[in-house]
Amino acid sequence: MNNNNPTAANPEDSGEETLVSISDDFHAFIAGFNSLTMATVNASGEPESSYAPFIQQDGCFYVFLSELASHTRNLQANPNVSLFWIEPEERARNIFARTRATVYACAEVVEQADRGDADLASSERNIILDAMAQHLGPTLQVLRGLGDFHLFRLMPQHGSYITGFAKAYRLEGEGLRQVVHQGKPRVDKQG
Repeated sequence: MNNNNPTAANPEDSGEETLVSISDDFHAFIAGFNSLTMATVNASGEPESSYAPFIQQDGCFYVFLSELASHTRNLQANPNVSLFWIEPEERARNIFARTRATVYACAEVVEQADRGDADLASSERNIILDAMAQHLGPTLQVLRGLGDFHLFRLMPQHGSYITGFAKAYRLEGEGLRQVVHQGKPRVDKQG
């Protein structure tokens, strides 16, 4: 299990952060978690939030989901998903300024290799599931034997990282490594 402290990525309140360090902090913050919160949209157009254990590999997030869960059906019908991680309340210095990260992603199912495939053991699906079992524990091996579970690849499109008041950043590009400080909203004075 990953025992990293999810708050370890908080930049210090004093001093200037470089955009490169913000990107590194964002990735370290997410790496401190073993599960994510995801928002999907159901067939009626209503948002639904849920959670799932995950791993991150090659710039994508992977979750192993049961067909019995509404988020699985939602992702099969609409691949757009929002992923969310937030600093635990008991570790936050200020409840209104908890560190948090959001990633907007597009989901696709990682199909199981054909049973006749000689390279079945090295299929992408098996490689990812082996990595998940190693990282998340033995329960994954039990779930692998159940026929209703699907492996989803969640491909990041862009994201945001908020580390406190007036510390909001947009992340985009390959590996979400391009960072833009969101700054304060413009206020127009009316005369």
